[in-house]
Amino acid sequence: MRFSESFLFTLRTLVPEPVEIVGGGLEGQSTARFLLSAGYERLTLRDRDESVKAPDGCDSRRGESYLDDLPERGTILRSAGVRPDLPAFLAAKARGVQVCSQLHVFLGMFQGVLGGRVVGITGTFGKGTVTTMLSEMLAANGIGHAVGGNIGTPMLDLLRGESLPDLVLLELSSFQLSDLGPMPGLPPEAFAPRIGVAGRVTIEHLDWHRDQIEYWEAKARLCEEQTDSDHAVFLSDDPGSVFVGMAGSSFHHGVGTEGQFQPRPDGLFDADGTLLVARSEMSVPGAFQIQNAALALQASLLLGADPGKSLGAARSFAGLPHRLQFAGEAGGVRFYNDSYATRPEATLAAVEALSDRPLALILGGSDKGIDFTELARGLRASSHLRHVGLIGATAGSLRNALESEGGTNFSLVDHTGLDDAFEACRAAVASGGSVLLSPACASFGLFRNYKERGEAFLAKVRGVCGG
Repeated sequence: MRFSESFLFTLRTLVPEPVEIVGGGLEGQSTARFLLSAGYERLTLRDRDESVKAPDGCDSRRGESYLDDLPERGTILRSAGVRPDLPAFLAAKARGVQVCSQLHVFLGMFQGVLGGRVVGITGTFGKGTVTTMLSEMLAANGIGHAVGGNIGTPMLDLLRGESLPDLVLLELSSFQLSDLGPMPGLPPEAFAPRIGVAGRVTIEHLDWHRDQIEYWEAKARLCEEQTDSDHAVFLSDDPGSVFVGMAGSSFHHGVGTEGQFQPRPDGLFDADGTLLVARSEMSVPGAFQIQNAALALQASLLLGADPGKSLGAARSFAGLPHRLQFAGEAGGVRFYNDSYATRPEATLAAVEALSDRPLALILGGSDKGIDFTELARGLRASSHLRHVGLIGATAGSLRNALESEGGTNFSLVDHTGLDDAFEACRAAVASGGSVLLSPACASFGLFRNYKERGEAFLAKVRGVCGG
């Protein structure tokens, strides 16, 4: 889009030059492209990685000294994975340098200047699913919108597009939200979404956040600056979700036992007890999917959607790759790829979702010091579980947790890798069972990321399905 003079004036007030972009990944590259398109000339892309390349028109500083010699004025624009309280940033702020993120810039310009509306979606689990399901509900209702943040298009690339609807859905992580707050030159409410949606919030990323309190507080910044004309949608039976949703002064819409929409193990009900959609009608299995549908439905109605059309979209929602993804069936065995499950809670939810058939589970990955006590307790209580194949650096700690209270009702075998575990799991359930990859751990050591791990599993499935 062509930027107006008033847009550019406010942008330069919000983000004065020179601008130091810290983090040269997808988000940093997007930030550089946006500022170059807005006529900025004094830009430097900084990253520890020597291989990072800056776009034409943007200087670079790479290597171990990438944060040296920060300017005495101007702006530091951090990428999401960079902590906002680095000593170099704090020293720069003390000198009067503006330190902010891409999210600050997008919210300020899109809502504060262009008058658009943002729906921000966060949570430890399900935020990508809720975002995508809400998008499909809005599409079914003919409500124009764009999707960005962690999924879809980088936020500032949306502003550079030829056309931009006045409604944007943003999936937001705790990294992006960690320093969200007002900036000079625009009203505080410009830096909060008109609708904030919080799924289940437990604990994650303790290799980045100092503790659970910091993690929850980062999530809560989604709604902190909301006013009484805004809306917060959250799970009223989940303490972390409530903490996030009630952080501001918005209208509160609790989805749960006392809410307008009530997720139950067998389906989604309204406040009068009328069944709106049965669990068996959902394309993606699991009680947690009913919670996701309830959050998306509530948000869609706040945006003017018809409930019948939104519920139809919920029924047909096919899910996201690597999130309890049905991968195929061969010889009566069904295969499910849940590689995105890097937390014990996510794995337990997936195991519960597949309780209708005998199950073999591939478990394990890199070691981040996670406590597997509750995971082990839940797996031991899963009567349909027949076999657990352990892989990765956590195999030993998982075995210790699973055997800590005596034997298990399922076979427990250590494997050298995914290939061996896949074949053993397939043999363990034979016809009529399911094989589930849901590792409860990150992938590092065996794979670069959860996507590569999931693709490796899908390749094994294609090999036995003939695809």
